[in-house]
Amino acid sequence: MDNLIEQVVPKAKGAGYGVKIALIILVALGIPATLVVIAKLTGIAYLAVIAMFVLLFTAYLAWYFITSLKVEYEYAFLSATLRVDKIIAKRKRRPIVKVDVRKFDDFFRYDDKEMTRHQFNKVYRASTKEFSEENYVAAYHDEAKGKCAILFTPNEELIEAMKPYFNNDLRKKLFFNKQL
Repeated sequence: MDNLIEQVVPKAKGAGYGVKIALIILVALGIPATLVVIAKLTGIAYLAVIAMFVLLFTAYLAWYFITSLKVEYEYAFLSATLRVDKIIAKRKRRPIVKVDVRKFDDFFRYDDKEMTRHQFNKVYRASTKEFSEENYVAAYHDEAKGKCAILFTPNEELIEAMKPYFNNDLRKKLFFNKQL
């Protein structure tokens, strides 16, 4: 009987997070304010009424875009299959990758030197922080995309659940050499 192991990790807010929020609010307030100024200068009173409706609409859009900045990644492991989904503001779920763990060619802790040494064609980024020592990289070969990697932040429970499904070469490399 296979057990479902799930883990949800939030994406860390980067340096530009506050700047993005400030720009969204600035645009949301700037558009109706511009309409009010134009109404004052031209003497067209109904532009001020339209500005109120535009303010309500831009306030909703600002809320929508600000909450869309909250991103989480869900890792689900069942029957030797790892599925990674991106969850945006708990409204949208977008699948990133689904791969059989038995296809993994390599599995290692994130390291800049190791990443440049491998030269992947496609890297699926689903980690809390981009360049963190907590991250792991799972490398595999895809028929369509070539050499691929998943950059993610699994907990110990998820790693332990995947271990029995690693192929023999990878198991020898990781566990006999005490790399993991």
